[in-house]
Amino acid sequence: MNTAFFYGLVLGLAGIVLSLISYFLGFQTDKIAMEPWVGLVQLAVSVTVLWLGIRAAREDSKDKSLTYGRGVRTGFLISLYSTLISIVYSIIHLTYINPAYPDYKIEALRHDWARKGMTDAQMASLEKFTRMLFSPVPMSIYLLIVLVALGVVISLVLAAFLKRAAAPDLPPVISPEPPPA
Repeated sequence: MNTAFFYGLVLGLAGIVLSLISYFLGFQTDKIAMEPWVGLVQLAVSVTVLWLGIRAAREDSKDKSLTYGRGVRTGFLISLYSTLISIVYSIIHLTYINPAYPDYKIEALRHDWARKGMTDAQMASLEKFTRMLFSPVPMSIYLLIVLVALGVVISLVLAAFLKRAAAPDLPPVISPEPPPA
């Protein structure tokens, strides 16, 4: 199996598990104000899986080398594969598992908007826009852009740490001939 696909699958499945855990612990319903902490856990998991995936790509090469470009490309592909999995799962999650998520999210946002002094008309306009973002096509486009971009940024940093030049080709060592007897 392709290294990038394998780690993309791992990252996508980890995202699904974290989403389900956060749902069952109430971070997508009554404890939605604590949801940013779940995002930090997801970020840590993403960094870890990208690190492991880029390092695995380096170890898979014959000479254990990794160019910066190949490291970034591997991270990009891992991010792309995991994002495609996340998009499919997010649609399933918001349709069947937690269809009330937009309502909880908007309720939490309304409290923030009210604290910032927004009028009811402004909040109604933002609520309409926010609900539109939770429909499948806009959400998919948003996730594709944001998650892949985040993965590329992380990969840019990780590839700098994981790059390794190929060992130089050395001429074979020729042992001297033994002296004549």
